Amino acid sequence: MSEKYKKETEENFDEYIDCTGLYCPAPIYETKKKIDTMEKGRILKITADDPGSGPDIRSWARMTGNELVKAEKNKNIFTFYIRKTG
Repeated sequence: MSEKYKKETEENFDEYIDCTGLYCPAPIYETKKKIDTMEKGRILKITADDPGSGPDIRSWARMTGNELVKAEKNKNIFTFYIRKTG
């Protein structure tokens, strides 16, 4: 992984929401609520442990025109970085 990519996704995010313990549809709702307050180009970091959040967040980003910069899973925690573009 290039240092620029690592910095952009892991160290350089503008807002963060912790959706661990929340289940569908709460992670999507919280993501939308937060991203609606952000300026275009800003990056939102989201953590969640709902197994459905993986496909749900990916689909939501695609449907809303926001960029899913990175998605990863570590044990039972999903981490997403979404750039507001839509």
